[in-house]
Amino acid sequence: MKAGGSMENRSSKSSNVSIGMGGSLILTIFVVLCLTVFSVLSFTTAYSDLKLANKTEEFTSDYYKIHGTAEEKLAEIYEVLMSINENTSSVNTQQDAFITKASEAISKIYGVSEIKLNSESFTLYYEILGDKNQKICVTLEVLFDEEKSIPYFDILTWNLEPIELPVYEEENYDLWEGFENEN
Repeated sequence: MKAGGSMENRSSKSSNVSIGMGGSLILTIFVVLCLTVFSVLSFTTAYSDLKLANKTEEFTSDYYKIHGTAEEKLAEIYEVLMSINENTSSVNTQQDAFITKASEAISKIYGVSEIKLNSESFTLYYEILGDKNQKICVTLEVLFDEEKSIPYFDILTWNLEPIELPVYEEENYDLWEGFENEN
């Protein structure tokens, strides 16, 4: 009986040990697999965030570059207005004469176009193009203050807009039309 009883204990002990090792091995493999999947997901998210941050930096840098260029163009327009004001006699400066001279002088600045001209003011428009599909569109109204004998301008619009890309007609080529039924 002793021999039979000890045999029974051996078989149950050996089966418990093998089941315990298999379960812990499966649990270890599952944990390693989960950690690997989560690390790959974390890396993918971090990489996409890096690409987004780089694109945002490029667009922001381009915006400030074109904004500065638009400010320089505005300063150039103001400089022309002040030089015309200095060249005309301040005693007999009339609004009509100044507006006419200023309109002619500013129309010679590259990229600036005149939209509307009347006896009291004229409206200008210019665009500054960026490298990243954006542009700044500026509309100014140039006026003359007769009491102070100085020109000034009002900024009517200063907008950031996307550059319109050309539209291409899609040409679809059917490489294989399939078999036709002749029934």
